[in-house]
Amino acid sequence: MTTVESSLSVSLDRLAQAAARPAENVEALKTIVARVHSRLKVQDVHTRMDTLSCLVSSEKMALDYLVRVIEHCRDPPLVGSVCALLHDALSPSNKGDLRNTVIQTCLSLNAAEVILRTLKALAAEGLAAVDPCIHPAYQVLAKLASKDPKLAVKARLVGGVKLTHQLLQAHMKNCVPLLPLLMVTKYLAKNSTNQVMLGKDGCVTTLVAILSSVPKTHWAKVKFIMETLALLTKAKSNVIRLVRETGLQRVLSILDAWEKIERRHQVKVIKGILGTLSHMCDSKHGRKAVVALNGVEITQRFIQSCPADKKFDNNLANATNVFLKCISKGELPVSSSWGAFTFQVPNREGSETSSDRSREATPGVDMDSSDEEAEEEIEDEEEDFELSQDFKGIDLASDYCPQKPRMEELVKLAHLFPELFNFRIASGTRFKEVVVPIRRGALNDVIPESHNERYIRASDCTRSIINFVKVAYPDMVGARGPNHLEELYEKDRRVCRNKAIATVERVLHPEVYMERVVYDLDYLLESEHSRRLITPSSNNSRSLGNWDEKRVGKRDVSVQHLNFESRFESGNLRRVIQASNTEYDLILNADVNSSHHHQWFYFEVSNMEAHTPYVFNIINNEKPNSEFNYGMKPVMFSVREAIKGRGAWVRTGTDICYHKNHYSRIPKSHDNVRFKKSVNKCYYTATFTVTFPHAYDVCYLAYHYPYTYTQLQAYLNKQDSIERASDIFYSNQSLCHTLNGNPVPLLTITTKENVKEKEVVFLTARVHPGESNASWVMEGILDYLLTDTAASRLLLQNFIFKIVPMLNPEGVIHGNQRCGLTDEDLNRRWRSPNPSLHPSIYNAKSLLEYLTSISKQKVRVFCDLHGHSRQKNVFMYGCSRLQSWWLGDKEFLDHPDFMLLPRLAQSCMATFSLRDCHFQIERARESTARVAVWRQFEIPMSYTMEASTCGCDQGPYKNYHLSPKQLQESGEGFCVSLSYLISTPEVLNSRLRLNSDSDDDHDDDDDHGGAGSDSDSGGE
Repeated sequence: MTTVESSLSVSLDRLAQAAARPAENVEALKTIVARVHSRLKVQDVHTRMDTLSCLVSSEKMALDYLVRVIEHCRDPPLVGSVCALLHDALSPSNKGDLRNTVIQTCLSLNAAEVILRTLKALAAEGLAAVDPCIHPAYQVLAKLASKDPKLAVKARLVGGVKLTHQLLQAHMKNCVPLLPLLMVTKYLAKNSTNQVMLGKDGCVTTLVAILSSVPKTHWAKVKFIMETLALLTKAKSNVIRLVRETGLQRVLSILDAWEKIERRHQVKVIKGILGTLSHMCDSKHGRKAVVALNGVEITQRFIQSCPADKKFDNNLANATNVFLKCISKGELPVSSSWGAFTFQVPNREGSETSSDRSREATPGVDMDSSDEEAEEEIEDEEEDFELSQDFKGIDLASDYCPQKPRMEELVKLAHLFPELFNFRIASGTRFKEVVVPIRRGALNDVIPESHNERYIRASDCTRSIINFVKVAYPDMVGARGPNHLEELYEKDRRVCRNKAIATVERVLHPEVYMERVVYDLDYLLESEHSRRLITPSSNNSRSLGNWDEKRVGKRDVSVQHLNFESRFESGNLRRVIQASNTEYDLILNADVNSSHHHQWFYFEVSNMEAHTPYVFNIINNEKPNSEFNYGMKPVMFSVREAIKGRGAWVRTGTDICYHKNHYSRIPKSHDNVRFKKSVNKCYYTATFTVTFPHAYDVCYLAYHYPYTYTQLQAYLNKQDSIERASDIFYSNQSLCHTLNGNPVPLLTITTKENVKEKEVVFLTARVHPGESNASWVMEGILDYLLTDTAASRLLLQNFIFKIVPMLNPEGVIHGNQRCGLTDEDLNRRWRSPNPSLHPSIYNAKSLLEYLTSISKQKVRVFCDLHGHSRQKNVFMYGCSRLQSWWLGDKEFLDHPDFMLLPRLAQSCMATFSLRDCHFQIERARESTARVAVWRQFEIPMSYTMEASTCGCDQGPYKNYHLSPKQLQESGEGFCVSLSYLISTPEVLNSRLRLNSDSDDDHDDDDDHGGAGSDSDSGGE
């Protein structure tokens, strides 16, 4: 040990002794701290690092003693000296693990809380008593604040919020401590309670005063003032204060002269200004003030002059957002915000719908409130408001454990369990009595039925509430995705920038756009001409067909625009407005009986020129973000390509962007307000450019690979006609009928031996019609189970599979996104489904109740298949008692198997991401299938499995879209995962260990994020 190192060691030993009684050893501590601090300030890097190493040494515990000195000493100069030492120890110049260790040690010692408590005690004698230590103390607080997410709450509890503002007022003109005080104030203002507290305490007035007096060259201070105001104005009361204190003028003047801001602070200062303006515009009072002070013109000038530099992209987007909030919004150019067609729901004549009741029962909602941060929560609040009302004051234990099971009703379901009654399928219970017409050739050979014929025949049995005019060609020919992988789209920031500017220009100069309606579903459904065209001439239903091949290559000379059509199964396109020769605004249809849920689209387009870029703007999306911003492309099918033998859905599009537009989401005056909090909301535009390879082709565009109800029927008809081995049992029965009379299929698959000893795997899918990827995963599962292999036999020998492959046929048939015919999310009805309004849910749940109450068979796995529109990969949601919102759940330990299937899936499915899974039980999800089944039937392995509509960001398919091929592979991998449930403990543990090793390898990858909560609203 060198002499210098020995001297440092001695100093630290003396520090330990003196820190035991700091009040009695003030002068000695000052000397010791000064010596140690001097070593941290030397130029020699090695000396500084050696000193830092000694400070963080667990043997010396120097940081512990320094924090103890601050906590127990009331000498301001000594507190300042210790804080100055800590500040230099936390300096970014000390790079590497040592600095991180200092930070983590200070956090573990609650150093920030200790400092605030000490400052509060010193300030009891007057604020002047704090002056000797205020600067270094707040320097340390500023460095720790960014690392301690709970500091804002801790500070409030010890009186640090009010103290910080008092010190800020006292040192408004003192440049030395002002900057760290502003930095800490910003972090304290991140808490909503602190925002209100600081506002009441006059912090807005203080910041405006500082902003007016601070020298123009002190842009760092201006930056923190702007960032703090952006946080404080989240509270509407502070918006009023900012207007009253005339601070808004100063804010706008800085934005108007933004080029004068020091270059290194430009981006953050402007970001703070735009954040403040955005929150101002969320209230009528603030919006009126911004407009009155020419805020719209100033924002417009910034948008037009915003630098093309990438670092300004977010500011441009925020400025566009402010502009759109300020202007007078246009109504969506449709006759009503409600969908183009409705359905008369039984037992609701003359009565309000459940959604009407939920609209009118929304108490205490601020009409002006529309914080941007809350925007993603609005659609979940709309869907779950009624549910949250239901859960006030109930006892979940008694609610889910009725004393008298409804045995008499359940025994009537025996016919849906033929496997328990000698495999006899009762007459009239089959999903469809299949009669396959036999065709014979010239040599009397049997000619197998083609997919086209099978699909057309199945479509004859599909009932719809409007008359379709055709069968979509891709569905008829059984189109799938390509055999090759398709890369995710790399977002072009310049495109998004140009789209933002174009949005503003379109508002300012609407006269340059054509605004010509070229497709109007409302008119087609109502006009006499349309009725003659699509209504059968007799009461007998007529077969639909497709004539696209005859139309290919033929130009419609009667018009000078693209032609559109969506009147086919699963189609969704309500109106098309031609904006220019090659640009079209598209409006999607709402779910039946609804004014909401716009996302799924599927339509035909024809009469195009080859190699001409056509821009499609879907202008009434509701979600505030989309995978279109993160690599997803829509899908396209070309009939001409199919004629050439290349008939497949392919990802298409360039210049893809998803952004806010100027169309208001306020319903028409004659419509009910669905949810008052959505007032002042805008719709969002999904825009993409398609260059068609062939002239006068017939093409189809869709949000995702379609999978219709008729396609499921055709698939099941094919499976029904296959002759199986004598020991394999497969039945296709009708679970129930939908409100419009379409049968809901129920499949039972197993082998015929030891049936009553087998466990049950219960699978459901497609409760949300816009999640067509769930059906592709389900088809992969069915293919695996119904292909006679040793692996599938092993599963069937050990499990009975009860499968409802499509819970919501009506939503699928009519191109809905989330609901059926009743404007209700059926995956919010599992807790107490209505047998009349929710027959598929009611009967599927009754099957589970029959299994647990009558046949006494264990349901090993329940899984509900979904698609997710704002998350990549395939992943699961499960149920953990320890992560439940209800305290009663936490009284018991989790079942050891609650994570088992996701862990197995991680090693069996190339698309699966265990890190994106979560197991929270949220109050608003109590009526989902996953939670209701877990809770009522005590099935620990109850899951929702989500498949991305986009692609993967990990694994072998990283940065590629998921096509039907990969989705079906995921279904097969799911079955492989199930097979490990019947393996020996040694094999199972080996597979789980392999999975753990794989997770360790992935830890070195880029951070892919997590699914967070299923309230993300893309799936469950």
